[in-house]
Amino acid sequence: MTLTVRAADPADIPALASLLAEMQAYYGAPVPMEEALEAAGQLCTLPPEGFNPRTLLAIDSGSAIGSCVLNVMLPAAELRRSLYIRDLFVSARSRRRGVGRALVACAARLVREGGFCALDWTTDSQNLPARRLYDGIGGRVLGRTYYRIERNALGALLEEEVPALSRAAGGE
Repeated sequence: MTLTVRAADPADIPALASLLAEMQAYYGAPVPMEEALEAAGQLCTLPPEGFNPRTLLAIDSGSAIGSCVLNVMLPAAELRRSLYIRDLFVSARSRRRGVGRALVACAARLVREGGFCALDWTTDSQNLPARRLYDGIGGRVLGRTYYRIERNALGALLEEEVPALSRAAGGE
């Protein structure tokens, strides 16, 4: 295997789109290729205002076999920027060959070279192969619970009356 890991660029959009489509199918949420191409375009070009991902590709003999999408975060606990692995995916044909580890190692270099304070990520608690990888590279499980509200489930929350802050409560 001739593995290299590098930053993605606009020429990588079709290859990354194929990986994204495979990833979505793997997680039981297949998407049309047009949607995968749109997402890959956002990840491989200059970011729009407020969206600043870092995208890494693992390439073997000219073929994209893995990707790692990282977001810049500002965790309240540190008050310094960190990188958050939003998605790490290795194509089925390339798993258990060190590709995931190489992608995380490259992300670690971005942390060091970019002056970030940490590298964070989550994984499904049932994803034992991923957990073995992360445990094996020195990842530390934090005592946190990860929450999410999908856009289509925001209804009741959006309907709540939000009181204005008084001066005593820190308002203007």
